[in-house]
Amino acid sequence: MGKAEGNNELWHGHVTALTVAPEYRRMNLAKKLMGVLETVSEKIYNTYFVDLFVRKSNSVAIGMYKGFGYSVYRTVLGYYHGAGGEGEEDAYGNLTESSLMEANSLTDAVLAAVARLYAAPSSLPSSAAADAAAADLWLRDFQKSPDAWKVAECLLRSDAVAFEPLLFAAQTLRQKTRYDMAQIETSAQRILLRDTLIALLIHHRSNSRAIVRQLSLALASLSTHLKHQEWPDPIQTVVEIFRAEQDWPILIQILSALPYEYESPPTESSLFLDREDASARRQTVIFANSSNVLHSVLMILQKCESPSASYFSVTHKPGGKTNPDLEKQSLDCIRAWLEAGDVALDKVSATPLIPVTFSYLLEADQDEGVYDAAVDILCEIIRRAGSRISGNRESPSTFPLVEQLFAGFSSLGPQLSNAIAQTDEEKIRALCTLFVYAGESFMNLILTNWDSWQIIVAAILACTSIRELEIVAITFQFWMIFADEVESQIKNPSNPRLQSSPHRPDNASLLEIFRRLNDVMIGHLHYPANVEQWVAKERDEFRDFRHNMGDVLKACVLVLGEKEALARPYAILKSFVTDPNLGGSGGALDPSVPWQSIEAPLFALRTIGRNISDSESTVLPAIMSMLPQLPSHPKVRYAAILVIGRYAGWTRLHPEYIPYQMTFISKGFEDAESVSAAAQSLKYLCDECGDVSPSQKICLRKFYIKHQQLVGYLSQLHPFYMSAVKQMGREDRRDVVAALAHVIKHVPAAPSSDPNAPDLLKVLQMFCSPIAQRLNEIDVSGSAQNVSELRKDLQAEVCGEFASKTFRLIALQISSTSSQFLCRMRCQLIPIFPVVIPIRPSLKICGRCFAFCFSPEMPKL
Repeated sequence: MGKAEGNNELWHGHVTALTVAPEYRRMNLAKKLMGVLETVSEKIYNTYFVDLFVRKSNSVAIGMYKGFGYSVYRTVLGYYHGAGGEGEEDAYGNLTESSLMEANSLTDAVLAAVARLYAAPSSLPSSAAADAAAADLWLRDFQKSPDAWKVAECLLRSDAVAFEPLLFAAQTLRQKTRYDMAQIETSAQRILLRDTLIALLIHHRSNSRAIVRQLSLALASLSTHLKHQEWPDPIQTVVEIFRAEQDWPILIQILSALPYEYESPPTESSLFLDREDASARRQTVIFANSSNVLHSVLMILQKCESPSASYFSVTHKPGGKTNPDLEKQSLDCIRAWLEAGDVALDKVSATPLIPVTFSYLLEADQDEGVYDAAVDILCEIIRRAGSRISGNRESPSTFPLVEQLFAGFSSLGPQLSNAIAQTDEEKIRALCTLFVYAGESFMNLILTNWDSWQIIVAAILACTSIRELEIVAITFQFWMIFADEVESQIKNPSNPRLQSSPHRPDNASLLEIFRRLNDVMIGHLHYPANVEQWVAKERDEFRDFRHNMGDVLKACVLVLGEKEALARPYAILKSFVTDPNLGGSGGALDPSVPWQSIEAPLFALRTIGRNISDSESTVLPAIMSMLPQLPSHPKVRYAAILVIGRYAGWTRLHPEYIPYQMTFISKGFEDAESVSAAAQSLKYLCDECGDVSPSQKICLRKFYIKHQQLVGYLSQLHPFYMSAVKQMGREDRRDVVAALAHVIKHVPAAPSSDPNAPDLLKVLQMFCSPIAQRLNEIDVSGSAQNVSELRKDLQAEVCGEFASKTFRLIALQISSTSSQFLCRMRCQLIPIFPVVIPIRPSLKICGRCFAFCFSPEMPKL
């Protein structure tokens, strides 16, 4: 028998009597009973020590108490009075310090360390920062120790501790309940820890949310370590304890944490549950209570008085005040249970959750956090429902949850229109995300129930049409998926899935949607008027966005077909022509048209080029004829040159366009902004058009002489190459060298009887001899100034790059009977290598050149 008594620092536990029947002695019962009293004194009553009194003559009892850790701290004279007038007897006052008193020194050390940690802003000297780092390290180590349990509890029970130490103590308990439960050895101690955490939550119910959250997480984590016998139903317990309105935030915090805590298997530090027990525990605690949790949280939402009462199937308090903070926490709690998969969809459809959640989206002045939380819940329900439908695990026609969702989507149309009209980007973004989730998840319903579900596609198209590009990007994935499905319907109308539906969309409706989408995408490609004021990051982000948008334009080609996909950007360019009779076949473009309006359709033409066949002969000829009439603005020229490079395969089949294209590309090298585009397009054009296919052998003379296609252009390309290459960067030089190599590889190695036909050796001499002569003029063993001059001479590197690429491409075409030609060619190149090889930047390139030039025939030389 015992009690708690005293005041302030003398508040303590007192042993009134300890008696064990003679027949039960020598069984350690006295020690166990004393342990219970000490634990209750410390954990429940928060005492500082335990004391007791024992007769001075009772040597057996004195020895026993000393064995329990007690010591004599005073003698009370005449404490025991004899019965029947017998004499008095003195008593020893025995005392043991409780663990709280033992923890006082550690508590002081923790308070000091926390003070050092938070008292060292970056403006203080490095010594203070080092002190803070040392304090942080000490606190981390302390959190792992067994003493941290007692110190954290001591701090959290105190009303005179600042916020930072309280938060540290709460975080400590959170960490230890997850990782250090092995330090709690007995079932009684674990149950006592549970009661302690609940008591601390009640104590701090009105304190900082951060402290309540950490304690809630600690309690949720602890529940995963306790067996059924120790805590049969944690959810029922917390619901009963925290059912009062003032405790709803605590209840929501605990319920929100539980599904995540049970989602992972028990940690290695847990000694109480194996994997099988943990799985069974999850079933009994989480799955069995999911409906109760859903109803409890919906009840809290109802009493928070959500704004649109007509959507509820429950009664609302008239005139009740909203609590956006609690509403958001409650919605987040539901989302946590949904994302963990702990609430079955049939349970969702049996509650008013979906209409309740949509009701939050119908309020014009809804709190932003509540709005986003409601959208997150609906997106998760849509995702799971869509997965279930696509997996044929439920019939859509009998799926009441889908009907509830469709009713909600139908009500959001005016909300989206208002948000777009008011340029409410946050609300547009949230609604766009919701509709995109619906579109991707319910694609099958859209295509088989078009009359009803086309509202989803219309809403997504409206979101795609706004100017905020971050929101537009949310829709890209949907359009690419939708295009694949629509293409399948158009090209395969006998698809059984679509034929069985009387409500599938007609092709005309689908084509009109993608026409609008195509035009919207081209509109988004426009550079803004203030592009010159952009920083590098803004330019990079917009460039990345344009390339991502190109994927949507390619998807439009799948649906519209290449002819119409080309015709739409061409129609935009043609609309800028003021007089078709001026400026050649393409007409004259209005000079007042901003360059952005011309560059955007050019970019669109370039980006869809991969989906356009080389045999297209209706729109591309008109486009290619218009390119020479475009304004000379650098960005327009840059885009037009890249269009030529993209359609190089088409030009191969239409060689009559090569002369003007070569001229157009060559002019690009005169503009610093267009050099890279010109080099790249020249490489593509030369790669595609540098040879003559077997079917063109009958036109060989015409190819070389009359039209002077790319092989015939080598004499004109040479002076351009020798002058322009000095002004290029490394990558541009490599593109130009690769372009020339693609042409030279098709020059016949054997001399031709035709005096007008090019000769491979003469071509190589034309490009390499001037460089070799320049290199030979420099004495490698001369002064450092000469070596420095050579290092700066870009021709050294260009020569090696040129030779290596050229010989790599022609190596397979030179037969073994061409040994004489090979020897002559090598003799021209040998003087170059001793000069170039000592130059470090050119060593690797010359090594490649040497290998391609000499290795294949080395044994025959």
